[in-house]
Amino acid sequence: MRLRHRLAALAALAGFLSASSLAQHRKLLVISVDGLDTRYLKDADRLGLKIPTLRRLMAQGTTSQGVVGIVPTVTWPSHTTIISGVPSEEHGILTNDQPGQPGQRWWFTSFLKAPTLWKIAHERGLKTATVYWPVTVGATVDFNFPEFWVKRSEHEIDFAPIAERATPGLVDKVAKVYPAFKRDHWDDEAGILAVRYLLEFERPDLTLVHIADLDSEAHEKGAFTAAAHKVLENQDRLIGHALEKLPAGTIVAIVSDHGFENIEKVVRPNAMLKAANLPAEAVVSNGLIGVKGARAAEHFRALAGKPSSAIAREVPMAEVRKMAPMLKDWMAAFEPSPGHVAAAAQDGTPISEGNHTGTHGLWPTRANYRASFLLWGPGVKRGKLGEVSMLELGPTFGDILGVKLPAAKSASLWPKLH
Repeated sequence: MRLRHRLAALAALAGFLSASSLAQHRKLLVISVDGLDTRYLKDADRLGLKIPTLRRLMAQGTTSQGVVGIVPTVTWPSHTTIISGVPSEEHGILTNDQPGQPGQRWWFTSFLKAPTLWKIAHERGLKTATVYWPVTVGATVDFNFPEFWVKRSEHEIDFAPIAERATPGLVDKVAKVYPAFKRDHWDDEAGILAVRYLLEFERPDLTLVHIADLDSEAHEKGAFTAAAHKVLENQDRLIGHALEKLPAGTIVAIVSDHGFENIEKVVRPNAMLKAANLPAEAVVSNGLIGVKGARAAEHFRALAGKPSSAIAREVPMAEVRKMAPMLKDWMAAFEPSPGHVAAAAQDGTPISEGNHTGTHGLWPTRANYRASFLLWGPGVKRGKLGEVSMLELGPTFGDILGVKLPAAKSASLWPKLH
């Protein structure tokens, strides 16, 4: 009996050592496609998308049915959650722009209040790289092209300010191999050229890259439009180019920061209350309509879920308080119907035509509003995964690399995926 216990213990130890050894040799490439709503992947056939690279990764790897984001569902907080495993109120990146400073993002790593994957991996002696990843100006990584701009025209980002803050000498190294890398504006192609160079010549253990043209196009012309599809198809081509230089033993993760909704109708909850001769006491936050008065709550409650109503459902306050503690004083919360986006304006008609452009920053559990997660590479199972939380991604990436995110709020998905 003792011998059996000893053999079992030795087998467990051997398995642990084997897993640790494999983790030491695994590399991880995380590509964030900004604004890649999971419907682009799930409904690729219906949408007629020509995305052979993503289709191959989905067929050979594991794809989630969707990622439930954090509050707020916008780029900079979400990207920081992906590589920290904690919500925005804990990692400190609360919005895209710093409060009261339009256009001023949380550029610098000094704003971070939680350990990040790139920081911990670097401290463990792993070689790390970040390409246009938010909150990386001044990051302690081996190779860095931080997301940064001084001024921005629509979605055109000047190349020079990024180059000035990149790892010294790195721009010239990439340009020596790819002369087209140096350009007036940073775009997805520039980012992928940087990734190709890094994968082939520097071979980082962890590479984080953010490509953003799909998000920009959806904001300008709408999500799930022909224009957005064309951008995504080009991104698929670029991802394929990056994978041509993929070192052996590399696992690839395709992620996104939020889903998308087109503004088909604008809902003004206070105008709705005025039309019902009720006090205009509604507020709008993170895509929800919040009320503190019982009469307003009953009014919206009576509308929720009815055909042709602008109110889809009442969101449980337990969920609101858990995901957005700053909204804990509301009496009730309501979510607009699909295609309807709430506005805080006191004046105007209760419901009006929208501009049909894309938006996000909505409530994370809104129907058909999910980010994406796809994992592919050696040892990764083929198949489907149900919905997951964005809080689970960081710990999963840590397990792949053999490091731990000490502050992570959720368990890793890795045991289910390999």
